[in-house]
Amino acid sequence: MTDLKAIVYEHRSQLNGSEREMIQTTLSHPSIFSELGLKQLAQKLFVSESAIFRLCKKLGLSGFSEFRFYLRSLAASQAEGTEVVSNFATSLAKANQELVRMFRELNLRDFYQTISQAEHVYIYSTGWQQQMIAQYLAHELFMVGKQAIVLPAAFDELRMANVFAKLGDLLVIISFSGDDVKINTELTRLALVNDKFKYVALTNMKQNKLAYLADYNFYYPTIKLADYPDFPNGELAFGPAYSLVDLLVSGYLDWLQKK
Repeated sequence: MTDLKAIVYEHRSQLNGSEREMIQTTLSHPSIFSELGLKQLAQKLFVSESAIFRLCKKLGLSGFSEFRFYLRSLAASQAEGTEVVSNFATSLAKANQELVRMFRELNLRDFYQTISQAEHVYIYSTGWQQQMIAQYLAHELFMVGKQAIVLPAAFDELRMANVFAKLGDLLVIISFSGDDVKINTELTRLALVNDKFKYVALTNMKQNKLAYLADYNFYYPTIKLADYPDFPNGELAFGPAYSLVDLLVSGYLDWLQKK
């Protein structure tokens, strides 16, 4: 996963003087600032909350929650004296902890209401890992009384789903990058000719076009299984994505019981 310092370096030319000072201050003490909420951080930095949001956007992040996720990761890596965590179990535990923290900050009442009102839930995915996540999501939704249809990774099926969809139906798109040009172009076209769907995006934790197009977007971190010479880019594990599915479905079930 990309390091916060690398993100800042990549976008450094877009930052003004005040924003550079904000970054320098937070990066100098990540363990302290990563535990602050938005309002508290703004007070500590003597800036407005909107100034922090603008900074996050300039860094290519979705918002404050993602910024704090990276800040916490940086704090953890510094505490261990290294920026690369080689122990997979430790990496998985930390990724899930951060996922739960981010999830608790979300207000999902409107999202759960949308699920409840949807007659059909369609799930479209790219890649074999994402297809397995789609199957898992469909199973979990079925267990709480919601029928879901997993579509093959082909545009014809996606277009047919659009034909048969009813107003208020959900289309969940699971994509690793969220920046597949063909998929995003097709979704843009579908939205123009048919406004029946509510779109839900599940993507890796970074700003992307799919998240922008969706009515609701949820991020999940991925982690490396290991660093081997034969696999210089590492093999990614999608365990946190399954945890995200569990959080969303269990949250929906809680909402139903309290409704």
